[in-house]
Amino acid sequence: MSNQRPVASSDQDDRLTCFPYGVGHGAEGVCLLVQMGPHRILLDCGLEDISPLQTDGIPPADLVLCSHAHSDHSQGLLALHQTFPQLPIYASEVTTQLLLLNWPELPPEDILPFCQALPWATPVEFCEGLTAQLFPAGHLPGAAAFLLTYTTRHRTYRLLYTG
Repeated sequence: MSNQRPVASSDQDDRLTCFPYGVGHGAEGVCLLVQMGPHRILLDCGLEDISPLQTDGIPPADLVLCSHAHSDHSQGLLALHQTFPQLPIYASEVTTQLLLLNWPELPPEDILPFCQALPWATPVEFCEGLTAQLFPAGHLPGAAAFLLTYTTRHRTYRLLYTG
């Protein structure tokens, strides 16, 4: 896959793109970069090797949403957090607790909490015009589908990510 990423631009408020870093084929984990206008959202980070996300030394997204704790959707989160500690990572409350199981070789006290819990069925505004709402996905405890809503002057975009 190419290492190119969409670049945010204030004059592209109506831009909606998706760049797949990983789509879950074989041993590849799931990791999608969605751009909604100027906002870059990383949906899951199941990459074993996060080097494609490290180009230019800048965070690959403005925020990360983790759908559930299975390793093919989350195994790259700890490395991503260690590389970009200011990059906010969000998931359901149960998922934030289950994520620790992905790194059994590390003592739990060595893994500082890096994932922030979001409430169920309550729109959370990350920045002006961009909200996310979690709904139970039923895949395993804590698994969430994310409804992203991005509102511009011209229209409203909605994207449902089920993980």
